[in-house]
Amino acid sequence: MPIGTGEPKNGLYLYRDMYDVTVHQIGVDKQLDLWHKRLGHPSLKVIQMIPSLRNSHRSENLNKVCEVCERSKQTRDKFSLSDCRALNIFDLIHCDLWGPYITLSSCGASYFLTLVDDYSRAVSIYLLCEKKEVAQIMMDFFSLVERQYNRQVKMVRSDNDTEFMCLKQYFQKHGIIHQTSYTGTPQQNGRVERKHRHILNVARALRFQGKLPLKFWGECILAAGYYTI
Repeated sequence: MPIGTGEPKNGLYLYRDMYDVTVHQIGVDKQLDLWHKRLGHPSLKVIQMIPSLRNSHRSENLNKVCEVCERSKQTRDKFSLSDCRALNIFDLIHCDLWGPYITLSSCGASYFLTLVDDYSRAVSIYLLCEKKEVAQIMMDFFSLVERQYNRQVKMVRSDNDTEFMCLKQYFQKHGIIHQTSYTGTPQQNGRVERKHRHILNVARALRFQGKLPLKFWGECILAAGYYTI
């Protein structure tokens, strides 16, 4: 039990008596809704971890909906999984462009374009140096489908980026329906977005396993295309 204290003065500690200290306890409102607001709107389970509130059920607003909680904690509703699938090969093509990457690939590419067939889930990947190459690559892909598989692409689904929107006249001329996702809603183009994630995961694994320099990311992307289904 302390009986005194020292106070520094001119390099010395001068002894002085202790002062009596009185602690006053104030009344605490045990209403759950009040502490719910004070603590930043936590859940009821968190509030009842406070000992003095553990068995308190006096709040009249306990079972009412908290408007502040709904406004501050709301999240975007999940998109339901789509079971729709094209009836034939090349009826619907999903496309998306990834990049630019800060490190150029060994071939000079900084983008890669992914085309996914909705029916077969077949993937075609192209390395690009610039975004403006997308239009020509897609027109070459449509020609390849027509000549080699005797099929015609009926529908293309992409986002609203300029590299796809610049093909509007080409789509109209050849009777191809162009579907675009709503701005800020990549889930509507989820087939190719999910494929992008898988391709990047496999490519990183190949590069780490092979201890390859970062400039070979393009080759790893192309190799990952052979493992995707």
